[in-house]
Amino acid sequence: MVKYALLGLLRERRDYGYQLKRRFDERLGSLWRLNSGQIYQTLRTLTRAGLVTEVPIPLEPAQDVSPLRPRRVFELTSKGERVLERWLQRPPARARPVRDETLLRLLVLAPEHHAAAAAHIDRLLHLYRQQLTRLLAAKRKLPRAGDGPLFVQSLGLEAALLHTEAHIKWMELTRARLMERGGA
Repeated sequence: MVKYALLGLLRERRDYGYQLKRRFDERLGSLWRLNSGQIYQTLRTLTRAGLVTEVPIPLEPAQDVSPLRPRRVFELTSKGERVLERWLQRPPARARPVRDETLLRLLVLAPEHHAAAAAHIDRLLHLYRQQLTRLLAAKRKLPRAGDGPLFVQSLGLEAALLHTEAHIKWMELTRARLMERGGA
């Protein structure tokens, strides 16, 4: 999905990796952080696929201690524009499956360990409730979202809240079922 985000940001204006990361982070807040390596690896992949092109722009000496190293600016190609538009027009192929470490632990759990699993879920519930508290505090602090980066950040925050609440409900259900099957 990162490649489509970068294509969308480059459709707005050409830019270099660090600025693309900053713009991405600005719009999604703390909900989805990318590292610089991820940005540059994706840009290399997009360049090889012909979806973006690199436009070397030399820095002025006052901007960089090494004037021999030009800043690498990327821009969207017409092929990249078409790929982005196709992606924007089609709905997701399917909903993402639930992939949770707790589910894998339950998969390999022996029945005599249900009490230990219930205790583990209690610890996880505590962590998720703390996360819910942090998300609610972030929501209260977020200025009223209009258009632009705050709007997307607000939507992302709402998604994180709903996912966290749903996960808490799932863990509570799982704990109750474990207890029915012989947990402490």
